[in-house]
Amino acid sequence: MDGMKRILIIDKNVPIHLILRKQLEKAGFHVIEASVGQNGIDYYRENPTDFIIADIAPPELEGLKTIIQLKKEFPLARIIAKADQMGRNGFLRYDPLQSALRFGALRTLTSPIKMDELSAVIEELASMSVQRERRRSRTKNFRIRKDPN
Repeated sequence: MDGMKRILIIDKNVPIHLILRKQLEKAGFHVIEASVGQNGIDYYRENPTDFIIADIAPPELEGLKTIIQLKKEFPLARIIAKADQMGRNGFLRYDPLQSALRFGALRTLTSPIKMDELSAVIEELASMSVQRERRRSRTKNFRIRKDPN
């Protein structure tokens, strides 16, 4: 990755995002933190980051509302949704990570996040944006000719 990538972490669980911040900074990222979804949205409006990691912890699901709002305003935002591991029995009626994907998250991870897994996701999302930019630059040069008649 070229330059220092910026990541916005939106998570109200302070100890968790402090650990994540240290790991990301050690890996060479500039990390911005927001403990509430609205603060994260406000920050992103003024200072868009390369990636967003949004916690979607049930039951209040503020994280899903944050993802919906971010994608509504910024369709190209690269959002990674994060949630705690599901119950052991696996019989949950509701899977917040699946909902996060439907509402605009590009990838999902479960806590505790493994740094190698997060790095792979970031690399994948970064390469997706490079491909998107290449396609966009190719279509920029394409112009429809006006009918001479």
